[in-house]
Amino acid sequence: MRATHLASGISVKVQSERSQHANRRLARLLIAWQLEQRCEEERAALKSQRRLFHHQIARGNPQRTFQGMAFRPR
Repeated sequence: MRATHLASGISVKVQSERSQHANRRLARLLIAWQLEQRCEEERAALKSQRRLFHHQIARGNPQRTFQGMAFRPR
């Protein structure tokens, strides 16, 4: 039994069970598992990317406040 998820292009081939229905059920479970893994990897990549752009308020990075017409360091 070969199953393909059209939206993502994930393809799975299953021949472990004797019946086609059991193989189809197992293929659907494998596709769902792979989709979940892909989403988890995307979430982890996005989280690490956000971490890179996070700035701490430290000595070299003064907090900026709005005073009148321009932003000035505190």
